[in-house]
Amino acid sequence: MAHFEKDAHSFVIRIWREHRVIPTGQAEWRGWISHVQSGHRHYFRNVTDIANIITQYLENLPSLDDVFKPVQSEVNHPHEREDD
Repeated sequence: MAHFEKDAHSFVIRIWREHRVIPTGQAEWRGWISHVQSGHRHYFRNVTDIANIITQYLENLPSLDDVFKPVQSEVNHPHEREDD
């Protein structure tokens, strides 16, 4: 695995429009954002929350070394076995 991937975060975002009308008279946009490495999913009711959710990961999470360890060891040494 490339070194830069240890310091990268991936997100999947799904956004949809609720067709019921809220008190302001406008339809509401909702969605979720999923952090790929951890599998955590966060729901939001305002698209401006997307940046806040991503920022939490960029500022507060430690290095992703623990998330990638199993993949890194397999990628770096694909033909080695545990008992070698």
